[in-house]
Amino acid sequence: MFSITGSSTAIPNDSATMEYVNAMPAACNEALQLLSTAGKFIIKEYRYFNYLFENLLGKDTFKAYSVVNDSLAFTAEGAMSYYFNITGLPTSCKLYVGEEVVKDFFPEEEENDSSFKTFKGNIPEGEGEISLVIEARTPVVVTNVCFYDCAFEDDTKVPPYEKYIKIKMSDVVDDFYQLAPAELYDLGASGNEYIVANKYFQEADNTLVIPREQVGMYVIHYRAYPQQITLATPDDTVLSLDPEVAALIPLYMAAELYKDDDNAIATVYRNEFEVGREALNQSAMIPKREKFNPSSGWA
Repeated sequence: MFSITGSSTAIPNDSATMEYVNAMPAACNEALQLLSTAGKFIIKEYRYFNYLFENLLGKDTFKAYSVVNDSLAFTAEGAMSYYFNITGLPTSCKLYVGEEVVKDFFPEEEENDSSFKTFKGNIPEGEGEISLVIEARTPVVVTNVCFYDCAFEDDTKVPPYEKYIKIKMSDVVDDFYQLAPAELYDLGASGNEYIVANKYFQEADNTLVIPREQVGMYVIHYRAYPQQITLATPDDTVLSLDPEVAALIPLYMAAELYKDDDNAIATVYRNEFEVGREALNQSAMIPKREKFNPSSGWA
């Protein structure tokens, strides 16, 4: 802060300055978090394509099946992946390809915590019909059983077979902080439309719920956490910050690093930072133009 002398802009690399330099990343990250989560948000987008994969068991399969002291079987030809939910503790729950067991979902006795467990994945290749067979002595409930006619990159990529698809943003993007309000657009099944989406629900501030039947590409705008800075971050790294945000970061860093040397000067820097941050909190009037389709049919 006061070590640079003369015309040089290089930071001296000696014992007097290294204590400050080593503390800079932590102070910078604190400033980034404060500025990017209150006032001036970093807005990014994520695109989700809702594709209607057909269920080989039929369309009317969004139901619950109960079994006790009995067995339950679901069979399909040509299935390559599966999805189902189950609660209870079955005595046996196995996936067959022909006569061969390829998946045993309850190989060990587990406690029944009354919550639904979801199983999904690709089906190993083999000869014969695909069957999911469940046997139970105590009450077991199975819902949304599905066999898809295609395989996916890996088991985690098998899409849920639910009437409403939940997109938990923190699971699909690493830097997710918060959903931007009213910022969801529908590009339609062809990807060529552009309209504000209205057929969706929002859970808290991190999960979007879209009807399965509403096929199309969705553009989801969200507020992102800032990039983290370390001592190894190159000096010429460009942060995705607006200029008015970047200008406040040195003030916060100076306030934090100078508290032990001169608390009065540190307080001045912090006050300047807070004045700037307060200005960022004042929302500006941003014009917005939207297209809509009237549900009543008038135009």
